Formats: sequence, C-alpha cells, structure tokens
Amino acid sequence: MNFKEKTVKIDARKVFYWETSHTKKEVIILLHGFPGSHKGLVDMAKGLGNNYRIIIPDLPACGLSELLEGKHNLENYSRWLNNFLEILSIDKAVIIGHSFGSRVGLVFSENYPEKVKKLVLITPVVKVEGLIARFVSIEYRLAKLLPESLQKLWLSNRVHFGVGHLIIFKTAGAKKREKLIARDREELKNLNPQVNIELFDEFYRFSLIPVGEKVKNKSLVIAGALDEIAPLNSVQKLSEQLVNSDFVIMKQAGHVVVAEKPLTVAKIIKKWLN
Repeated sequence: MNFKEKTVKIDARKVFYWETSHTKKEVIILLHGFPGSHKGLVDMAKGLGNNYRIIIPDLPACGLSELLEGKHNLENYSRWLNNFLEILSIDKAVIIGHSFGSRVGLVFSENYPEKVKKLVLITPVVKVEGLIARFVSIEYRLAKLLPESLQKLWLSNRVHFGVGHLIIFKTAGAKKREKLIARDREELKNLNPQVNIELFDEFYRFSLIPVGEKVKNKSLVIAGALDEIAPLNSVQKLSEQLVNSDFVIMKQAGHVVVAEKPLTVAKIIKKWLN
C-alpha cells in the first residue's frame, strides 16, 4: 500500500495529507494524536487493507501543516475537518481518531453526524485526571507565565519528556521505543508553544463525557489496559455514554497502541468495519 503526499488550502492555510487509491468509494479518515503527525498512523493504516481510500492529514499546527486561522480548540478543528472533507468532495467517511484525534472525531460527529459513516475512537483522552494531570498542569501553568521565547524550551525540557515517555510508551521493545521517542522529539521541534498551551487548556477544562451522550453514530471505542493518559475507567464511561457503541480493551497495551501494536489495532478495526 502506497501513500501519496498531497496538499490543499483551507482558510488560506496549507494542509498536507497522504492518501491511497482515489478509486475506492469507501473513505477512511485517520486523525493522529497531539503532538504527532500522519507518520504515527501509517503502519496501522496499511493493516486496514486495500478496500478503502485512506486519507491521513497532518492536523493543523502538526507535522507539515500550517496553523489554524483561529484558536486551536476542538470546535475549530471540527470545522476544519468539515472543510477538509468538502474540499476533497467527500460526503461521508469512516472517522478513526487516536488520542487527541479521537477528541476531534467525537466533536466532529456531534456537529456533523450526517458526514460520519462510522466512528472509531482509539485510546480517547476523555479528560485530564489523576497524578499525571497534576504534574502536567503544573508544567503548562508555569509555561503560560513565561515569555514566548522561553515557552518552547520549557515545554521540551528533559524532565518533562523523560517522565512523559515512561508514561506513554508501555509495550514497545527497546529498539522500537528508541525509534518512537526519536520521532516524538522530531515532531516537537517545530511545535508552536502557544498551540500546545491552547490545546492543554481545553484538555484541562473539557470532558468528553457530555459529548458522548449526543453522538448517535455507530462507534467503536478501543482502550489500553495499561494506559495512564486515557485511563480505562474514563474510556469505558465514554463508551457507555455513546448510544450505539462497541468497546474493546487491549491487554498489555498503553496509550500509543497505534505505534506499538499497529497491526493488532488494524485487525480489530477491520473486523468491526466488516
């Protein structure tokens, strides 16, 4: 399966995306986590097979794509996704999101239900909670007090990422872990600190549970049993709120299952779609 790099402009901002065969009628849109890019979803996408037109954008402010025109929040990302589908002349698609991409996908399904054929949420971050949340919230609150020139240095400090990588990467072997951490660092080099802060502010204030009650689309929710970013209890509560959902728990899996166990995740999704 080969992906071709393409670009479009939305609100005069350049968006990069990668897609497979344009001839397939069934469309899958894959939405990556934050920080991240399309690269984190390519291996999983390849496991979904050749029966779909698969599209993976670099979300605004991530990877190669430019910033959103307005504030970086879920409503604006949802509006952006609607514009993206319209520009590509896609009336309806299967929306698959991982982590932050799940948040975008869920709010998009609330706002534009007629455009969602099915919805897949992989380790969705329902809300920021627990010990990790307290640690990260202190980091971001301090970042907000710093001048812009120092924010990026602070948000990429060794302690912050050392702890983060221990929490996030649970099941990868040593070589794969090194590769994932290297990619994570590379993606963060060009990350706008203000975007980072805007998104965390919304993470901290905004739980997805009430949104779940409003989404009627057929949904699949995948949780990692060892996930400390999107804890199992929270993800299960979200799944219970969704009117028409199936719930799968991946054992011995953490938050970044799409990178650590991409083919296993793809197999679960493919079976469910069929």
